[in-house]
Order: sequence, then C-alpha cells, then structure tokens
Amino acid sequence: MFQNISMKQTIFRAFIAVMENKVTTSQAATRLSDGRELLKLVSVTEVTKAAHINRRTFYTYFHDVYDLFDQLEDKYTKELNQFSQGWENQDDPMEAIIQSVGQAVDYMSHNSRGIKLVSTVDTMLFTRMIQEDVKQAISFVGGLFNRGRLGNDPTRDRQWDLNYTIIFLSSGFAWVCYDWLQHPDEFPKEKLKELISSTFMGAYKLIQSDELLNSAQLQEIFQKQSAEIKCDQSAAQ
Repeated sequence: MFQNISMKQTIFRAFIAVMENKVTTSQAATRLSDGRELLKLVSVTEVTKAAHINRRTFYTYFHDVYDLFDQLEDKYTKELNQFSQGWENQDDPMEAIIQSVGQAVDYMSHNSRGIKLVSTVDTMLFTRMIQEDVKQAISFVGGLFNRGRLGNDPTRDRQWDLNYTIIFLSSGFAWVCYDWLQHPDEFPKEKLKELISSTFMGAYKLIQSDELLNSAQLQEIFQKQSAEIKCDQSAAQ
C-alpha cells in the first residue's frame, strides 16, 4: 500500500513539473472556458519520462492524463477538507475554526505548486472547497451563526443575511487564496492566516447584530470622518 502511494506521489510530482513548463500565465489567462483544454499540452510519455518510469507503471495507476489530473484534484480536495472536520467536538468551536484556517494555509503553502496548477486548470476548485467549509463553519458547528440574536428560527431577512455572508466569505477567501498562490513570496502566510481569521470573526459579529447600517447611516459616517480629517489637517497647518 505504501509503495503504491509513494509511486502515485512520484507521478503526481512529475506531472506538476511537466505542466509548469507547459502552462504559462498568459495561456492560463486566455484559455477557453474549459480549462481542461490545457491538459492536451501534456502527454503520458512526457510524464513517464519525468517520473523515470515506464508506461505500464503509469497505466497501473491512471487511465490517462485526464484521470491523473482528476485524482490529483481529488487528493487536494479531500486533504483540505479534513481541516473542516471535528469542530462540533471542541469546547470553543470558533477557536477551532481559527486553528483550522491556519492549518489549511500551512497545507496550501506546503503544496503550493500542485494546488496552484490544479486551480489554474479548474478555477472553481477553491470556490467549491471553501464554500463547503464556510457553510460548515457557519451552520454545522452547533449552528454557530444561528446563536444569539439570529435565533434558532431566523426570519427570511435574517436567513438572507446568512446566505449573503456565506457567499461573501466563500468567494472572497477563494480568490484571496488563489492570488496568494500566484505570489506566495510577496505576502507572508502568517499575515494571510490573520486576515482570514479576522474577516471571519468580523462577519460572525456582523451577522448577529441588529444594527446593520443603511446607506443614509453610512453617508453620515463618511461625512463625520471627512470633517475630522479636515480638522486634523487644519490643526497641523
């Protein structure tokens, strides 16, 4: 069993290396809606040569390059999903979620080359994974967002607020992570953990508040801040 896993890992690494040399940023940006078209750039022969194995060994584990990609994508999906399990058994579910965020970022950092490649071919990968994780964080952990002001039986408006929060968080986290994978050295992962955790906590507090601001209230805040800035500038002169 261990030998099988080791061989698959060897083939995965070879595939990633070959794809990295084939798929440029410009190709990824200008591709058609079906990103899997990029897989046509790679042959089984190129992968076996990079992995130093024969074709028979390759076909022991994969049907073709497309099956190889699908299994690699499934691997990342399953392994990332493990960080969103067991929150309901923790004394402090929110703290458990924050820890899971850190573990997930560490995992993505360690596997950045492969996840970046898979996400370039399938740009919906992060969105699907993170949306499910966010839904679990919001509702599965003892109805975390259904406590307090939201109540056990939220109104239609409050349920809409909840759905909006899920979409907002999942979409935002997905593309932030994707962008971070494109430029991992420009943004430290510890800062990414901090920002994601802070955003999640802020959304959690917002959704439980009855004091959501309307446009008139926001305008009033902006005007007040603008006046304070002008006063500070005048005092400095």
